[in-house]
Amino acid sequence: MSLVWINGQLVDKSEARISVFDHGFLYGDGVWEHFRAFGGIVHEAPLAWLDNAAQAAGIAIPLAMDEMKAAIEETVRANNRAEGYVRVIVTRGAGTLGPDPRKIAPHIVIVVEEYCPFPREVYEHGLHVAAIHIGDVPQGFRRSLSGERIVEAKQQALKNGCLDALLVKPLDRVIGSTEGDIFIVVNGTVINAPKDAVELTSAQVGSIADRESIPLVPRSTPLLLADVVAADEVFVAGISCGIIAIVRVDGKPIGLGTEGPIAKRIREAYCQLTRGSD
Repeated sequence: MSLVWINGQLVDKSEARISVFDHGFLYGDGVWEHFRAFGGIVHEAPLAWLDNAAQAAGIAIPLAMDEMKAAIEETVRANNRAEGYVRVIVTRGAGTLGPDPRKIAPHIVIVVEEYCPFPREVYEHGLHVAAIHIGDVPQGFRRSLSGERIVEAKQQALKNGCLDALLVKPLDRVIGSTEGDIFIVVNGTVINAPKDAVELTSAQVGSIADRESIPLVPRSTPLLLADVVAADEVFVAGISCGIIAIVRVDGKPIGLGTEGPIAKRIREAYCQLTRGSD
């Protein structure tokens, strides 16, 4: 049994319903954020990001953030998950067939499930990815319910025999992958590229690098596809996927074409930090 929190009520996922007139369904009019629970503890840093995204969309979340935290924790407990993936969805709410956003009450949905986008055995070997050009998308598009660019990129990557896609904007600017943020490693230094949407896991990479005495420097200029391909190592950091190396881009090897030593140290340290094991 899996329970879903919908506007204050826990219901079995087979019975979870929203109106076909919900503007999240009709227009992709809403936002979302995701979290991880480890050892029954929900990592809550992105709550402010959820609130900011909703405000930017002109949606007033009907819960204070401490109430949202309590609702997330309630849903984790109700599903008896010491570990799990948490997604919070805030839609404009049910209205009419027109896009008029007035007089609509927002809806909140909280889902807690087991979810990992890649097979476990891939983590020690690394990902093959495809570089997919997605056009000049707006800032914050990865947290909008209008996620067609992400879906299209994932579809194209799978057609190319890859499990993930690098998201490439005009002028060959890489802004991440479908599952997280991109880090490159050059001469033993981790380079933290400018991001469209910062993941909590990316912030944890900085803490891990500091504790492991791994140099990390921020990059002030856009990360280009050529920078990724020429790097010694590349890895993805994301809430859904954790830490995983990228070993090939469009069939071309990164470094030696295997998980590099820096990516391995950070991946293992992240597992230790979150699960107490490797």
